[in-house]
Amino acid sequence: MIILLISPLSAQLLDCDCSNRYQEEVFNDITVETNVTYSDVYNLKMDIYQPSSDVDLCTTRPLIILAHGGSFIGGSKTNPTMVDLCETFAKRGYVAASINYRLATDATVLGFAGFVWMTNLENGIKVIYSAMTDAKAAVRFFRKEFAELGNPYGIDQNQIWMGGNSAGACLGPHMSYIETVEEFVAGIDESGQDYALDLANINGGIEGMSGNEGYSSDISGMINLAGALHTVNWIDETDITPIVSCHGTEDETVPDECGTILNSPNNLTACGSMAIQPIISNYGVSNDLLIYEGAGHCPWDLNAGDKQEMIDFVTTFVYNHIDCNNTELNELNKSRELIYRKDILGRDVPSDNSGIIFKIYDDGFVNKQYIINQK
Repeated sequence: MIILLISPLSAQLLDCDCSNRYQEEVFNDITVETNVTYSDVYNLKMDIYQPSSDVDLCTTRPLIILAHGGSFIGGSKTNPTMVDLCETFAKRGYVAASINYRLATDATVLGFAGFVWMTNLENGIKVIYSAMTDAKAAVRFFRKEFAELGNPYGIDQNQIWMGGNSAGACLGPHMSYIETVEEFVAGIDESGQDYALDLANINGGIEGMSGNEGYSSDISGMINLAGALHTVNWIDETDITPIVSCHGTEDETVPDECGTILNSPNNLTACGSMAIQPIISNYGVSNDLLIYEGAGHCPWDLNAGDKQEMIDFVTTFVYNHIDCNNTELNELNKSRELIYRKDILGRDVPSDNSGIIFKIYDDGFVNKQYIINQK
């Protein structure tokens, strides 16, 4: 285990007050505890980022757990986008963790067959189930540490967010929208339902067997960076977890709407951010979506300006939903009907306009979208 100190500069001692904390980078000194084991069962590790205890007095900090991309075939917790997000969240006063999870090629998942997992429904079911239940174990790890070891990471166990990039971004929605084995099975094509039922029943149900049993894996919010669900049929009116999403409209890896993975007709289908958003908006779920018009997969991975745009967008949404700023945006849970699309000057705008767009619903609910036209 290695603990790194990021930046020798000092920051002013701060408590849990939200006046500037969480909104801006108020800490220069952060620590990174690397290779913390969160699953003894599968030897899964995470890196944990937080403000230095020398400068931070708060011991009830929101926690952000992030999972890397890589098509469930590659990638690791040191993915640059995950590191950048963890560092900026820690500098804002959060605790952030970047996790490894079992990939398709892991011996306990598919082994060598994992390289082509997306061409077979049963393989796809096992891949997403394995990664999802690993992420659940990561959430439970922190609650177990809180309960049994006196909260060594100084988290607020009632404010745990799950996020990720590309494949890793798929974990939060699957965790949040699938609450039972029955729901998991029902959302899958009939040809794979028996396999899904057997897989879940053998491996600990919807929570899995990745460790830290007996603790909740519930999350307070989601960060979805070019992620997707296998099917939007898993979303219903009980799914009220806030979610912030970013996606390119020309993504040929993870479809922004519903389509095939890697844009291949031989691959499984998935439904991306722009397929998810209208459904959850109709249910009154607090959400926001940054659309990169004309951009491909994860443009923030390749362009510094796009990355900063994404970071600003995501951190603002999370800040507006933590307890000291949450104005109970989710207490309303009913169907809404879109009546207007307006720009920042109050003018009616067509659906393909770029810029800041406000969707106004019949009950007064307003959903903001920030669309970047890159064509």
